[in-house]
Amino acid sequence: MKYLKKILASVLALTMLFALTACGPKEPAPAQTPEAGNTDTPAPVTEVNYEMIPFLKDYADYRYEEEINVLYLVCTTSAEYFPNSYAVWEPILNEKNINIELLGPPTYSDESLIATLESSLASGKYDLILLYPITPAAITPLLEPLWEQYHVPIVAFAFSPETGCGHYYMGTSYYNAGTVLGNSVVEYVNKNAAYFDTLDTIPYAVYKNSAGGEQYARIKGAMDVLDADGRFTLIDEYEANGEAVCLTATETLLTSHPDVEVILTQIDNDVTGTYQAVTSGTYTCSDYLSIWGFDATGVVCNQMMLDGVDGYVQGSSYINHTEAGKALAEFLPIVTGAAKKGELIEFKQDEFDFLGSILANYYTTVTPENVSEHYTPSN
Repeated sequence: MKYLKKILASVLALTMLFALTACGPKEPAPAQTPEAGNTDTPAPVTEVNYEMIPFLKDYADYRYEEEINVLYLVCTTSAEYFPNSYAVWEPILNEKNINIELLGPPTYSDESLIATLESSLASGKYDLILLYPITPAAITPLLEPLWEQYHVPIVAFAFSPETGCGHYYMGTSYYNAGTVLGNSVVEYVNKNAAYFDTLDTIPYAVYKNSAGGEQYARIKGAMDVLDADGRFTLIDEYEANGEAVCLTATETLLTSHPDVEVILTQIDNDVTGTYQAVTSGTYTCSDYLSIWGFDATGVVCNQMMLDGVDGYVQGSSYINHTEAGKALAEFLPIVTGAAKKGELIEFKQDEFDFLGSILANYYTTVTPENVSEHYTPSN
Protein backbone atom coordinates (compact mmCIF):
# COMPACT_ATOMS: atom_id res chain seq x y z
CA MET A 1 0.00 0.00 0.00
CA LYS A 2 2.82 2.33 0.94
CA TYR A 3 4.42 1.64 -2.44
CA LEU A 4 1.21 2.68 -4.13
CA LYS A 5 1.18 5.92 -2.11
CA LYS A 6 4.78 6.62 -3.15
CA ILE A 7 3.85 6.07 -6.79
CA LEU A 8 0.83 8.37 -6.49
CA ALA A 9 2.96 11.00 -4.73
CA SER A 10 5.54 10.84 -7.51
CA VAL A 11 2.88 11.22 -10.18
CA LEU A 12 1.39 14.19 -8.33
CA ALA A 13 4.80 15.85 -7.99
CA LEU A 14 5.52 15.42 -11.69
CA THR A 15 2.11 16.81 -12.60
CA MET A 16 2.71 19.93 -10.48
CA LEU A 17 6.19 20.35 -11.96
CA PHE A 18 4.81 20.29 -15.51
CA ALA A 19 2.09 22.74 -14.53
CA LEU A 20 4.61 25.18 -13.04
CA THR A 21 6.83 24.86 -16.07
CA ALA A 22 3.91 25.64 -18.37
CA CYS A 23 3.06 28.79 -16.37
CA GLY A 24 6.64 30.04 -16.19
CA PRO A 25 8.54 32.13 -18.78
CA LYS A 26 9.17 30.34 -22.02
CA GLU A 27 12.58 30.07 -23.59
CA PRO A 28 12.69 31.29 -27.22
CA ALA A 29 12.51 28.54 -29.75
CA PRO A 30 15.83 27.83 -31.40
CA ALA A 31 16.24 29.41 -34.84
CA GLN A 32 15.43 27.08 -37.67
CA THR A 33 18.44 26.48 -39.82
CA PRO A 34 17.63 25.90 -43.49
CA GLU A 35 18.79 22.61 -44.82
CA ALA A 36 21.92 22.70 -46.93
CA GLY A 37 21.13 23.78 -50.46
CA ASN A 38 17.72 25.20 -49.55
CA THR A 39 17.44 28.63 -51.22
CA ASP A 40 13.69 29.07 -50.81
CA THR A 41 13.96 31.32 -47.74
CA PRO A 42 12.51 34.69 -48.81
CA ALA A 43 14.74 37.75 -48.58
CA PRO A 44 13.59 40.44 -46.13
CA VAL A 45 11.53 43.14 -47.84
CA THR A 46 12.60 46.71 -47.18
CA GLU A 47 9.72 48.98 -46.28
CA VAL A 48 9.49 51.88 -48.70
CA ASN A 49 7.38 54.99 -48.44
CA TYR A 50 6.43 55.84 -52.00
CA GLU A 51 6.31 59.60 -51.58
CA MET A 52 7.19 60.55 -55.15
CA ILE A 53 5.13 57.85 -56.92
CA PRO A 54 2.42 56.76 -54.45
CA PHE A 55 0.77 54.12 -56.66
CA LEU A 56 3.98 52.06 -56.73
CA LYS A 57 2.91 50.59 -53.38
CA ASP A 58 0.49 48.49 -55.41
CA TYR A 59 3.45 46.97 -57.28
CA ALA A 60 5.68 46.41 -54.23
CA ASP A 61 5.76 42.66 -54.85
CA TYR A 62 7.94 43.35 -57.87
CA ARG A 63 10.51 45.34 -55.91
CA TYR A 64 14.03 44.01 -56.39
CA GLU A 65 15.93 44.07 -53.10
CA GLU A 66 19.38 43.11 -54.33
CA GLU A 67 22.04 45.28 -55.94
CA ILE A 68 20.94 46.95 -59.18
CA ASN A 69 23.29 48.18 -61.91
CA VAL A 70 21.96 50.98 -64.09
CA LEU A 71 23.46 52.53 -67.21
CA TYR A 72 22.59 56.21 -67.70
CA LEU A 73 23.08 56.33 -71.47
CA VAL A 74 22.79 59.88 -72.77
CA CYS A 75 23.02 61.51 -76.16
CA THR A 76 26.33 63.15 -75.21
CA THR A 77 28.23 63.66 -71.98
CA SER A 78 29.48 67.01 -73.25
CA ALA A 79 26.08 68.54 -72.41
CA GLU A 80 26.51 69.71 -68.83
CA TYR A 81 23.01 68.73 -67.73
CA PHE A 82 23.90 65.03 -67.79
CA PRO A 83 27.07 65.06 -65.66
CA ASN A 84 25.32 67.45 -63.26
CA SER A 85 22.29 65.19 -62.85
CA TYR A 86 24.51 62.13 -62.51
CA ALA A 87 26.55 63.79 -59.75
CA VAL A 88 23.37 64.39 -57.72
CA TRP A 89 21.73 61.02 -58.43
CA GLU A 90 24.74 58.83 -57.72
CA PRO A 91 24.71 59.19 -53.91
CA ILE A 92 20.88 59.16 -53.73
CA LEU A 93 20.69 55.88 -55.64
CA ASN A 94 23.72 54.37 -53.96
CA GLU A 95 21.91 54.60 -50.62
CA LYS A 96 19.22 52.36 -52.14
CA ASN A 97 21.75 49.77 -53.38
CA ILE A 98 21.52 51.09 -56.96
CA ASN A 99 24.77 51.66 -58.86
CA ILE A 100 24.54 54.10 -61.76
CA GLU A 101 27.09 54.65 -64.52
CA LEU A 102 27.10 57.60 -66.95
CA LEU A 103 27.98 56.93 -70.57
CA GLY A 104 27.63 58.71 -73.90
CA PRO A 105 28.32 57.47 -77.43
CA PRO A 106 31.78 58.08 -78.93
CA THR A 107 30.24 60.37 -81.57
CA TYR A 108 27.01 62.33 -81.63
CA SER A 109 24.94 60.18 -83.97
CA ASP A 110 22.07 57.73 -83.75
CA GLU A 111 24.29 54.97 -85.11
CA SER A 112 26.91 55.55 -82.42
CA LEU A 113 24.37 55.66 -79.63
CA ILE A 114 22.62 52.49 -80.84
CA ALA A 115 25.95 50.66 -81.10
CA THR A 116 26.77 51.75 -77.53
CA LEU A 117 23.36 50.61 -76.33
CA GLU A 118 23.66 47.20 -77.95
CA SER A 119 27.22 46.57 -76.75
CA SER A 120 26.23 47.63 -73.21
CA LEU A 121 23.35 45.16 -73.18
CA ALA A 122 25.54 42.40 -74.61
CA SER A 123 28.06 42.93 -71.80
CA GLY A 124 25.52 41.65 -69.28
CA LYS A 125 26.62 44.32 -66.79
CA TYR A 126 23.36 46.19 -66.50
CA ASP A 127 19.95 45.46 -65.05
CA LEU A 128 18.34 48.57 -66.54
CA ILE A 129 19.09 51.29 -69.12
CA LEU A 130 18.11 54.88 -68.34
CA LEU A 131 18.12 56.41 -71.80
CA TYR A 132 18.20 59.94 -73.20
CA PRO A 133 18.39 59.35 -76.97
CA ILE A 134 19.34 61.66 -79.83
CA THR A 135 16.43 60.77 -82.09
CA PRO A 136 13.66 58.86 -80.25
CA ALA A 137 12.32 57.28 -83.45
CA ALA A 138 15.67 55.57 -84.00
CA ILE A 139 15.17 53.56 -80.81
CA THR A 140 11.55 52.50 -81.35
CA PRO A 141 12.19 49.55 -83.75
CA LEU A 142 14.77 48.14 -81.32
CA LEU A 143 12.62 47.98 -78.21
CA GLU A 144 10.91 44.65 -78.81
CA PRO A 145 13.91 42.68 -80.13
CA LEU A 146 16.21 44.02 -77.42
CA TRP A 147 13.72 43.04 -74.73
CA GLU A 148 13.28 39.58 -76.18
CA GLN A 149 17.03 39.05 -76.28
CA TYR A 150 18.17 40.62 -73.00
CA HIS A 151 15.12 41.22 -70.78
CA VAL A 152 16.67 44.49 -69.65
CA PRO A 153 14.15 47.34 -69.51
CA ILE A 154 14.83 50.72 -71.13
CA VAL A 155 13.44 53.72 -69.26
CA ALA A 156 13.20 56.84 -71.42
CA PHE A 157 14.21 59.80 -69.28
CA ALA A 158 12.55 63.19 -70.01
CA PHE A 159 10.74 61.76 -73.05
CA SER A 160 7.00 61.24 -73.25
CA PRO A 161 5.29 58.00 -74.31
CA GLU A 162 4.42 59.63 -77.65
CA THR A 163 8.09 59.49 -78.61
CA GLY A 164 8.11 55.68 -78.46
CA CYS A 165 11.70 55.33 -77.25
CA GLY A 166 11.35 53.25 -74.09
CA HIS A 167 9.71 50.28 -72.43
CA TYR A 168 8.85 52.74 -69.65
CA TYR A 169 8.78 56.53 -69.47
CA MET A 170 9.72 59.12 -66.92
CA GLY A 171 8.64 61.98 -69.12
CA THR A 172 8.19 65.70 -68.79
CA SER A 173 6.48 68.69 -70.33
CA TYR A 174 8.80 71.21 -71.90
CA TYR A 175 5.89 73.63 -72.10
CA ASN A 176 5.49 73.34 -68.33
CA ALA A 177 9.17 74.22 -67.94
CA GLY A 178 8.41 77.41 -69.85
CA THR A 179 5.47 78.31 -67.63
CA VAL A 180 7.65 77.88 -64.54
CA LEU A 181 10.21 80.27 -66.02
CA GLY A 182 7.49 82.71 -67.10
CA ASN A 183 6.09 82.80 -63.59
CA SER A 184 9.59 83.51 -62.27
CA VAL A 185 9.86 86.50 -64.62
CA VAL A 186 6.55 87.79 -63.26
CA GLU A 187 7.82 87.33 -59.69
CA TYR A 188 10.97 89.30 -60.54
CA VAL A 189 8.87 92.14 -61.94
CA ASN A 190 6.62 92.13 -58.86
CA LYS A 191 9.65 92.30 -56.54
CA ASN A 192 10.78 95.40 -58.42
CA ALA A 193 7.35 96.93 -58.76
CA ALA A 194 8.57 100.37 -57.68
CA TYR A 195 10.41 100.55 -61.01
CA PHE A 196 8.22 98.48 -63.34
CA ASP A 197 5.02 100.25 -62.26
CA THR A 198 6.41 103.44 -63.79
CA LEU A 199 6.44 101.84 -67.26
CA ASP A 200 3.50 101.83 -69.65
CA THR A 201 4.55 98.34 -70.74
CA ILE A 202 7.42 95.92 -70.15
CA PRO A 203 9.20 95.19 -73.46
CA TYR A 204 10.57 91.69 -73.87
CA ALA A 205 12.49 89.84 -76.59
CA VAL A 206 12.82 86.15 -77.38
CA TYR A 207 15.77 84.13 -78.71
CA LYS A 208 14.55 80.86 -80.15
CA ASN A 209 15.26 77.95 -82.43
CA SER A 210 11.89 77.14 -83.94
CA ALA A 211 13.25 73.85 -85.27
CA GLY A 212 14.23 72.90 -81.73
CA GLY A 213 10.99 71.02 -81.21
CA GLU A 214 10.51 70.26 -77.54
CA GLN A 215 12.99 72.91 -76.40
CA TYR A 216 11.06 75.53 -78.36
CA ALA A 217 8.00 74.55 -76.31
CA ARG A 218 9.80 76.02 -73.30
CA ILE A 219 9.86 79.43 -74.97
CA LYS A 220 6.18 79.10 -75.88
CA GLY A 221 5.23 78.32 -72.29
CA ALA A 222 7.10 81.35 -70.97
CA MET A 223 5.61 83.63 -73.62
CA ASP A 224 2.08 82.49 -72.81
CA VAL A 225 2.57 83.40 -69.15
CA LEU A 226 3.92 86.87 -69.99
CA ASP A 227 1.21 87.54 -72.54
CA ALA A 228 -1.50 86.47 -70.12
CA ASP A 229 -0.09 88.79 -67.45
CA GLY A 230 -0.96 91.80 -69.59
CA ARG A 231 1.96 94.04 -68.64
CA PHE A 232 4.45 92.67 -71.16
CA THR A 233 4.88 93.51 -74.84
CA LEU A 234 6.83 91.32 -77.25
CA ILE A 235 9.09 93.61 -79.28
CA ASP A 236 11.00 91.03 -81.33
CA GLU A 237 11.77 87.33 -81.82
CA TYR A 238 15.18 86.25 -83.06
CA GLU A 239 16.15 82.92 -84.55
CA ALA A 240 19.17 82.74 -82.30
CA ASN A 241 20.64 79.68 -80.66
CA GLY A 242 24.16 79.31 -79.31
CA GLU A 243 26.60 81.63 -77.59
CA ALA A 244 28.05 83.41 -80.62
CA VAL A 245 24.72 83.85 -82.42
CA CYS A 246 23.03 85.20 -79.30
CA LEU A 247 25.86 87.65 -78.68
CA THR A 248 25.28 89.10 -82.16
CA ALA A 249 21.50 89.07 -81.69
CA THR A 250 21.87 91.01 -78.43
CA GLU A 251 24.01 93.63 -80.10
CA THR A 252 21.28 94.07 -82.71
CA LEU A 253 18.55 94.10 -80.06
CA LEU A 254 20.20 96.72 -77.85
CA THR A 255 20.92 98.92 -80.85
CA SER A 256 17.27 99.00 -81.94
CA HIS A 257 15.53 98.45 -78.58
CA PRO A 258 17.65 99.78 -75.70
CA ASP A 259 14.46 99.86 -73.61
CA VAL A 260 14.13 96.04 -73.58
CA GLU A 261 13.55 94.76 -70.04
CA VAL A 262 13.41 90.97 -70.41
CA ILE A 263 15.31 88.58 -72.71
CA LEU A 264 14.06 84.98 -72.87
CA THR A 265 16.53 82.43 -74.24
CA GLN A 266 15.97 78.79 -75.10
CA ILE A 267 18.99 77.33 -73.32
CA ASP A 268 21.73 78.47 -70.96
CA ASN A 269 24.31 78.45 -73.74
CA ASP A 270 22.33 81.37 -75.18
CA VAL A 271 22.53 83.22 -71.86
CA THR A 272 26.33 83.42 -71.88
CA GLY A 273 26.51 85.13 -75.27
CA THR A 274 23.68 87.50 -74.33
CA TYR A 275 25.45 88.40 -71.08
CA GLN A 276 28.69 89.21 -72.91
CA ALA A 277 26.96 91.73 -75.13
CA VAL A 278 25.00 93.32 -72.28
CA THR A 279 28.09 93.77 -70.09
CA SER A 280 30.45 94.86 -72.87
CA GLY A 281 29.87 98.54 -72.08
CA THR A 282 29.16 99.25 -75.73
CA TYR A 283 25.38 99.43 -75.47
CA THR A 284 22.90 101.25 -73.29
CA CYS A 285 20.40 99.07 -71.44
CA SER A 286 18.00 99.16 -68.51
CA ASP A 287 19.40 98.68 -65.02
CA TYR A 288 16.59 96.16 -64.49
CA LEU A 289 17.21 94.19 -67.70
CA SER A 290 16.94 90.47 -66.90
CA ILE A 291 18.22 87.46 -68.86
CA TRP A 292 16.57 84.04 -68.50
CA GLY A 293 17.47 80.54 -69.65
CA PHE A 294 17.02 76.82 -69.01
CA ASP A 295 18.99 73.90 -67.53
CA ALA A 296 20.80 75.68 -64.64
CA THR A 297 24.28 75.04 -66.01
CA GLY A 298 27.32 75.74 -63.89
CA VAL A 299 28.48 78.82 -65.77
CA VAL A 300 25.07 80.50 -65.51
CA CYS A 301 24.58 79.57 -61.86
CA ASN A 302 28.08 80.83 -61.11
CA GLN A 303 27.29 84.13 -62.81
CA MET A 304 24.18 84.53 -60.66
CA MET A 305 26.26 83.78 -57.58
CA LEU A 306 28.92 86.33 -58.54
CA ASP A 307 26.57 89.15 -59.56
CA GLY A 308 23.88 88.61 -56.93
CA VAL A 309 20.31 89.90 -56.98
CA ASP A 310 21.28 93.05 -58.88
CA GLY A 311 22.86 91.15 -61.76
CA TYR A 312 21.51 90.74 -65.27
CA VAL A 313 21.16 86.95 -65.13
CA GLN A 314 18.02 86.43 -63.07
CA GLY A 315 16.99 82.83 -63.60
CA SER A 316 17.32 79.43 -65.23
CA SER A 317 14.67 76.71 -64.91
CA TYR A 318 15.47 73.00 -64.80
CA ILE A 319 14.22 69.65 -63.55
CA ASN A 320 15.38 69.58 -59.95
CA HIS A 321 17.98 66.81 -59.88
CA THR A 322 17.31 65.87 -56.26
CA GLU A 323 13.59 65.42 -56.79
CA ALA A 324 14.16 63.39 -59.96
CA GLY A 325 16.72 61.24 -58.13
CA LYS A 326 14.25 60.41 -55.37
CA ALA A 327 11.65 59.39 -57.95
CA LEU A 328 14.20 57.17 -59.71
CA ALA A 329 15.06 55.50 -56.40
CA GLU A 330 11.42 54.46 -56.02
CA PHE A 331 10.77 53.49 -59.63
CA LEU A 332 13.87 51.59 -60.76
CA PRO A 333 13.71 48.69 -58.25
CA ILE A 334 10.08 48.02 -59.22
CA VAL A 335 10.62 47.72 -62.98
CA THR A 336 13.92 45.91 -62.46
CA GLY A 337 12.18 43.33 -60.28
CA ALA A 338 9.53 42.79 -62.93
CA ALA A 339 12.25 42.29 -65.55
CA LYS A 340 13.93 39.68 -63.36
CA LYS A 341 10.65 37.79 -63.60
CA GLY A 342 10.59 38.25 -67.37
CA GLU A 343 7.81 40.84 -67.24
CA LEU A 344 7.13 44.37 -68.38
CA ILE A 345 4.57 45.99 -66.09
CA GLU A 346 1.43 47.25 -67.78
CA PHE A 347 0.54 50.22 -65.62
CA LYS A 348 -3.04 51.46 -65.45
CA GLN A 349 -3.75 54.31 -67.86
CA ASP A 350 -3.73 57.02 -65.20
CA GLU A 351 -0.50 55.63 -63.77
CA PHE A 352 1.05 55.45 -67.22
CA ASP A 353 0.04 59.05 -67.88
CA PHE A 354 1.47 60.17 -64.54
CA LEU A 355 4.83 58.59 -65.35
CA GLY A 356 4.68 60.07 -68.84
CA SER A 357 4.94 63.60 -67.44
CA ILE A 358 6.24 63.04 -63.90
CA LEU A 359 9.35 65.20 -64.29
CA ALA A 360 7.22 68.22 -65.12
CA ASN A 361 6.34 68.27 -61.41
CA TYR A 362 9.96 68.91 -60.46
CA TYR A 363 10.76 72.06 -62.44
CA THR A 364 12.18 74.92 -60.43
CA THR A 365 13.88 78.18 -61.29
CA VAL A 366 17.35 78.81 -59.96
CA THR A 367 17.65 82.51 -59.13
CA PRO A 368 20.28 84.67 -57.45
CA GLU A 369 18.30 84.29 -54.22
CA ASN A 370 18.36 80.47 -54.14
CA VAL A 371 21.37 79.58 -56.31
CA SER A 372 23.38 78.32 -53.33
CA GLU A 373 20.72 75.63 -52.78
CA HIS A 374 21.27 74.23 -56.26
CA TYR A 375 24.88 74.96 -57.08
CA THR A 376 28.30 75.17 -55.46
CA PRO A 377 31.46 76.28 -57.28
CA SER A 378 32.90 72.79 -56.79
CA ASN A 379 30.13 71.22 -58.96
